Amino acid sequence: MRSVALTLFGCFFGEGEVDFIQRLCDHIAMPRPLNAAERDAAVTAFEDTLAVTYAGWAEPSAAAARRVFAGTGAQLFDGSRVQGAEYAALAHGIAGHALDFDDVHLTSVTHPSVVLVPALMALVESRPALATRMIDAYAIGLGTNIALGQALGFGHYDRGWHATSTIGPLAGAAALAHLLGLDASAARSALALAAAQAGGFQRNFGSQAKHVQAGQAAAAALRASLLAEAGVGGSPDIFGPRGFFDLYGRTAPGTVSDRIDITPDTLSVSRKLFPCCYLTHRMIAAALEARSALPDGLPTDARVAIQVPYGGMRALHVTDPQTGAQGKFCAAYCVAAALEQGRVGLSDFEDAAVHRPALRRIMAQVETAEDPLVGEMPVGIAHGSVRLRITRAGRTLAEVKVHHYPGAPDAPAAPEAYAAKIADCLAIWRRVTGQSLTPEAFRSQLRSHIGASAGAEN
Repeated sequence: MRSVALTLFGCFFGEGEVDFIQRLCDHIAMPRPLNAAERDAAVTAFEDTLAVTYAGWAEPSAAAARRVFAGTGAQLFDGSRVQGAEYAALAHGIAGHALDFDDVHLTSVTHPSVVLVPALMALVESRPALATRMIDAYAIGLGTNIALGQALGFGHYDRGWHATSTIGPLAGAAALAHLLGLDASAARSALALAAAQAGGFQRNFGSQAKHVQAGQAAAAALRASLLAEAGVGGSPDIFGPRGFFDLYGRTAPGTVSDRIDITPDTLSVSRKLFPCCYLTHRMIAAALEARSALPDGLPTDARVAIQVPYGGMRALHVTDPQTGAQGKFCAAYCVAAALEQGRVGLSDFEDAAVHRPALRRIMAQVETAEDPLVGEMPVGIAHGSVRLRITRAGRTLAEVKVHHYPGAPDAPAAPEAYAAKIADCLAIWRRVTGQSLTPEAFRSQLRSHIGASAGAEN
């Protein structure tokens, strides 16, 4: 294994200004130490990701991946095996994203952990001695994810890229480069090889291909890092002219280094409380609050008007969902479920659920509009607020404004709400696999494995 004792200038090629690729390699080699809260947040990211992976285990896309790549190599969570570690990363990534219940980073507009956690755990399953470095490697991958998202800007997502599957391979490669102790040249090659596999489109949202895009990102990260470890080379600066920033972000090389801070901010990740596109979550929160002003329910002749910030409808292209997966990307359906039931849960995204007459009636009463772009392109999707107004015959029945996403760092989930999510996910696992796992046992197993590594590199 290549030496992990990298110096601050181990990634410096030639002389001149310290550029983005060098600072990124410095971050991979010598990350800022995490404090206790940051380490706890990283462990929670593993916990949340594994829980939603268990819940998504029997989804058709996840089951198909296990069948197609079945073999005698890497072991999966249920004890079955696939052909090798990269297929384990793929299978776990698909299952983890199948319900769209995994965590989100608002600035980079990505699902970071569903790429990082499967990639890291697939490598550690085959090389257990590396487990003590897993939390730090996760933080490095997250820091890379955040930095790349800032560098590309919201314009990358706005043009239709699935940022999870474009940024994710590079973020995962950075995490694995640290885990493997790759030297400067190999770390650069891992990033270049990961960039060669970056891709994914919002056009696939609402289909099983979206799940595969996330799984592919995890597999690509592992594939890139192992090839780099084996000596396969790539561009020493994939972010230079005609490289990643040029092509994916229209970001001029040389303008990134000074304005992007590369830091492992594990406290900046949002945990989902509803299993649907995060852009619907402020709408759902507004609808749940408005419902309290409607003791007799929503009148059939009422109008529900929702105004969202620029970009707030970008991924919500479905207007007439025919499947549960499509319902996750339909603003009117998610709002209708919240107004009708006072909750939005996993059962609302089963295929039959989206055809319920009561919800279809309310969907017809919902109208959405997006604010125009004023000034510069926003950073991420956390800007502005969602406004919901319910009127009837010219009279306002309810009016709600929601600034923060439920489960975001500035509006964290209540402990009981997060505990209910974990319990619901594990209940699905028990139902589909027959393997009993209580929330207490789940947390104990996970934290004993990861928690033992949490302080190893302080």
